[in-house]
Amino acid sequence: MEKDRRATKKRGAFIERVVRATVYARDGYTCQLCREPVMMATRVPHPWAPTLDHIIPLSAGGTHEYANVQLAHFMCNSVKGTAQANAA
Repeated sequence: MEKDRRATKKRGAFIERVVRATVYARDGYTCQLCREPVMMATRVPHPWAPTLDHIIPLSAGGTHEYANVQLAHFMCNSVKGTAQANAA
């Protein structure tokens, strides 16, 4: 993640300090990809663990700010990332 932020900063993209707990509460502790509750007490690599998903990936020109991040299960975020990589 830090590597992605450095690359984002290098290309001049906007980076905001994002607090994960704020995003998780804003999103109602619900995965924004599958709309199921997230098991907040779990940690990655558990499939239902909370992760911060960039709606428009940093690698595709997205920014690191509240408007471009959402709560997602680790599994949902991983599947989304794989699908986007295969589409490119």
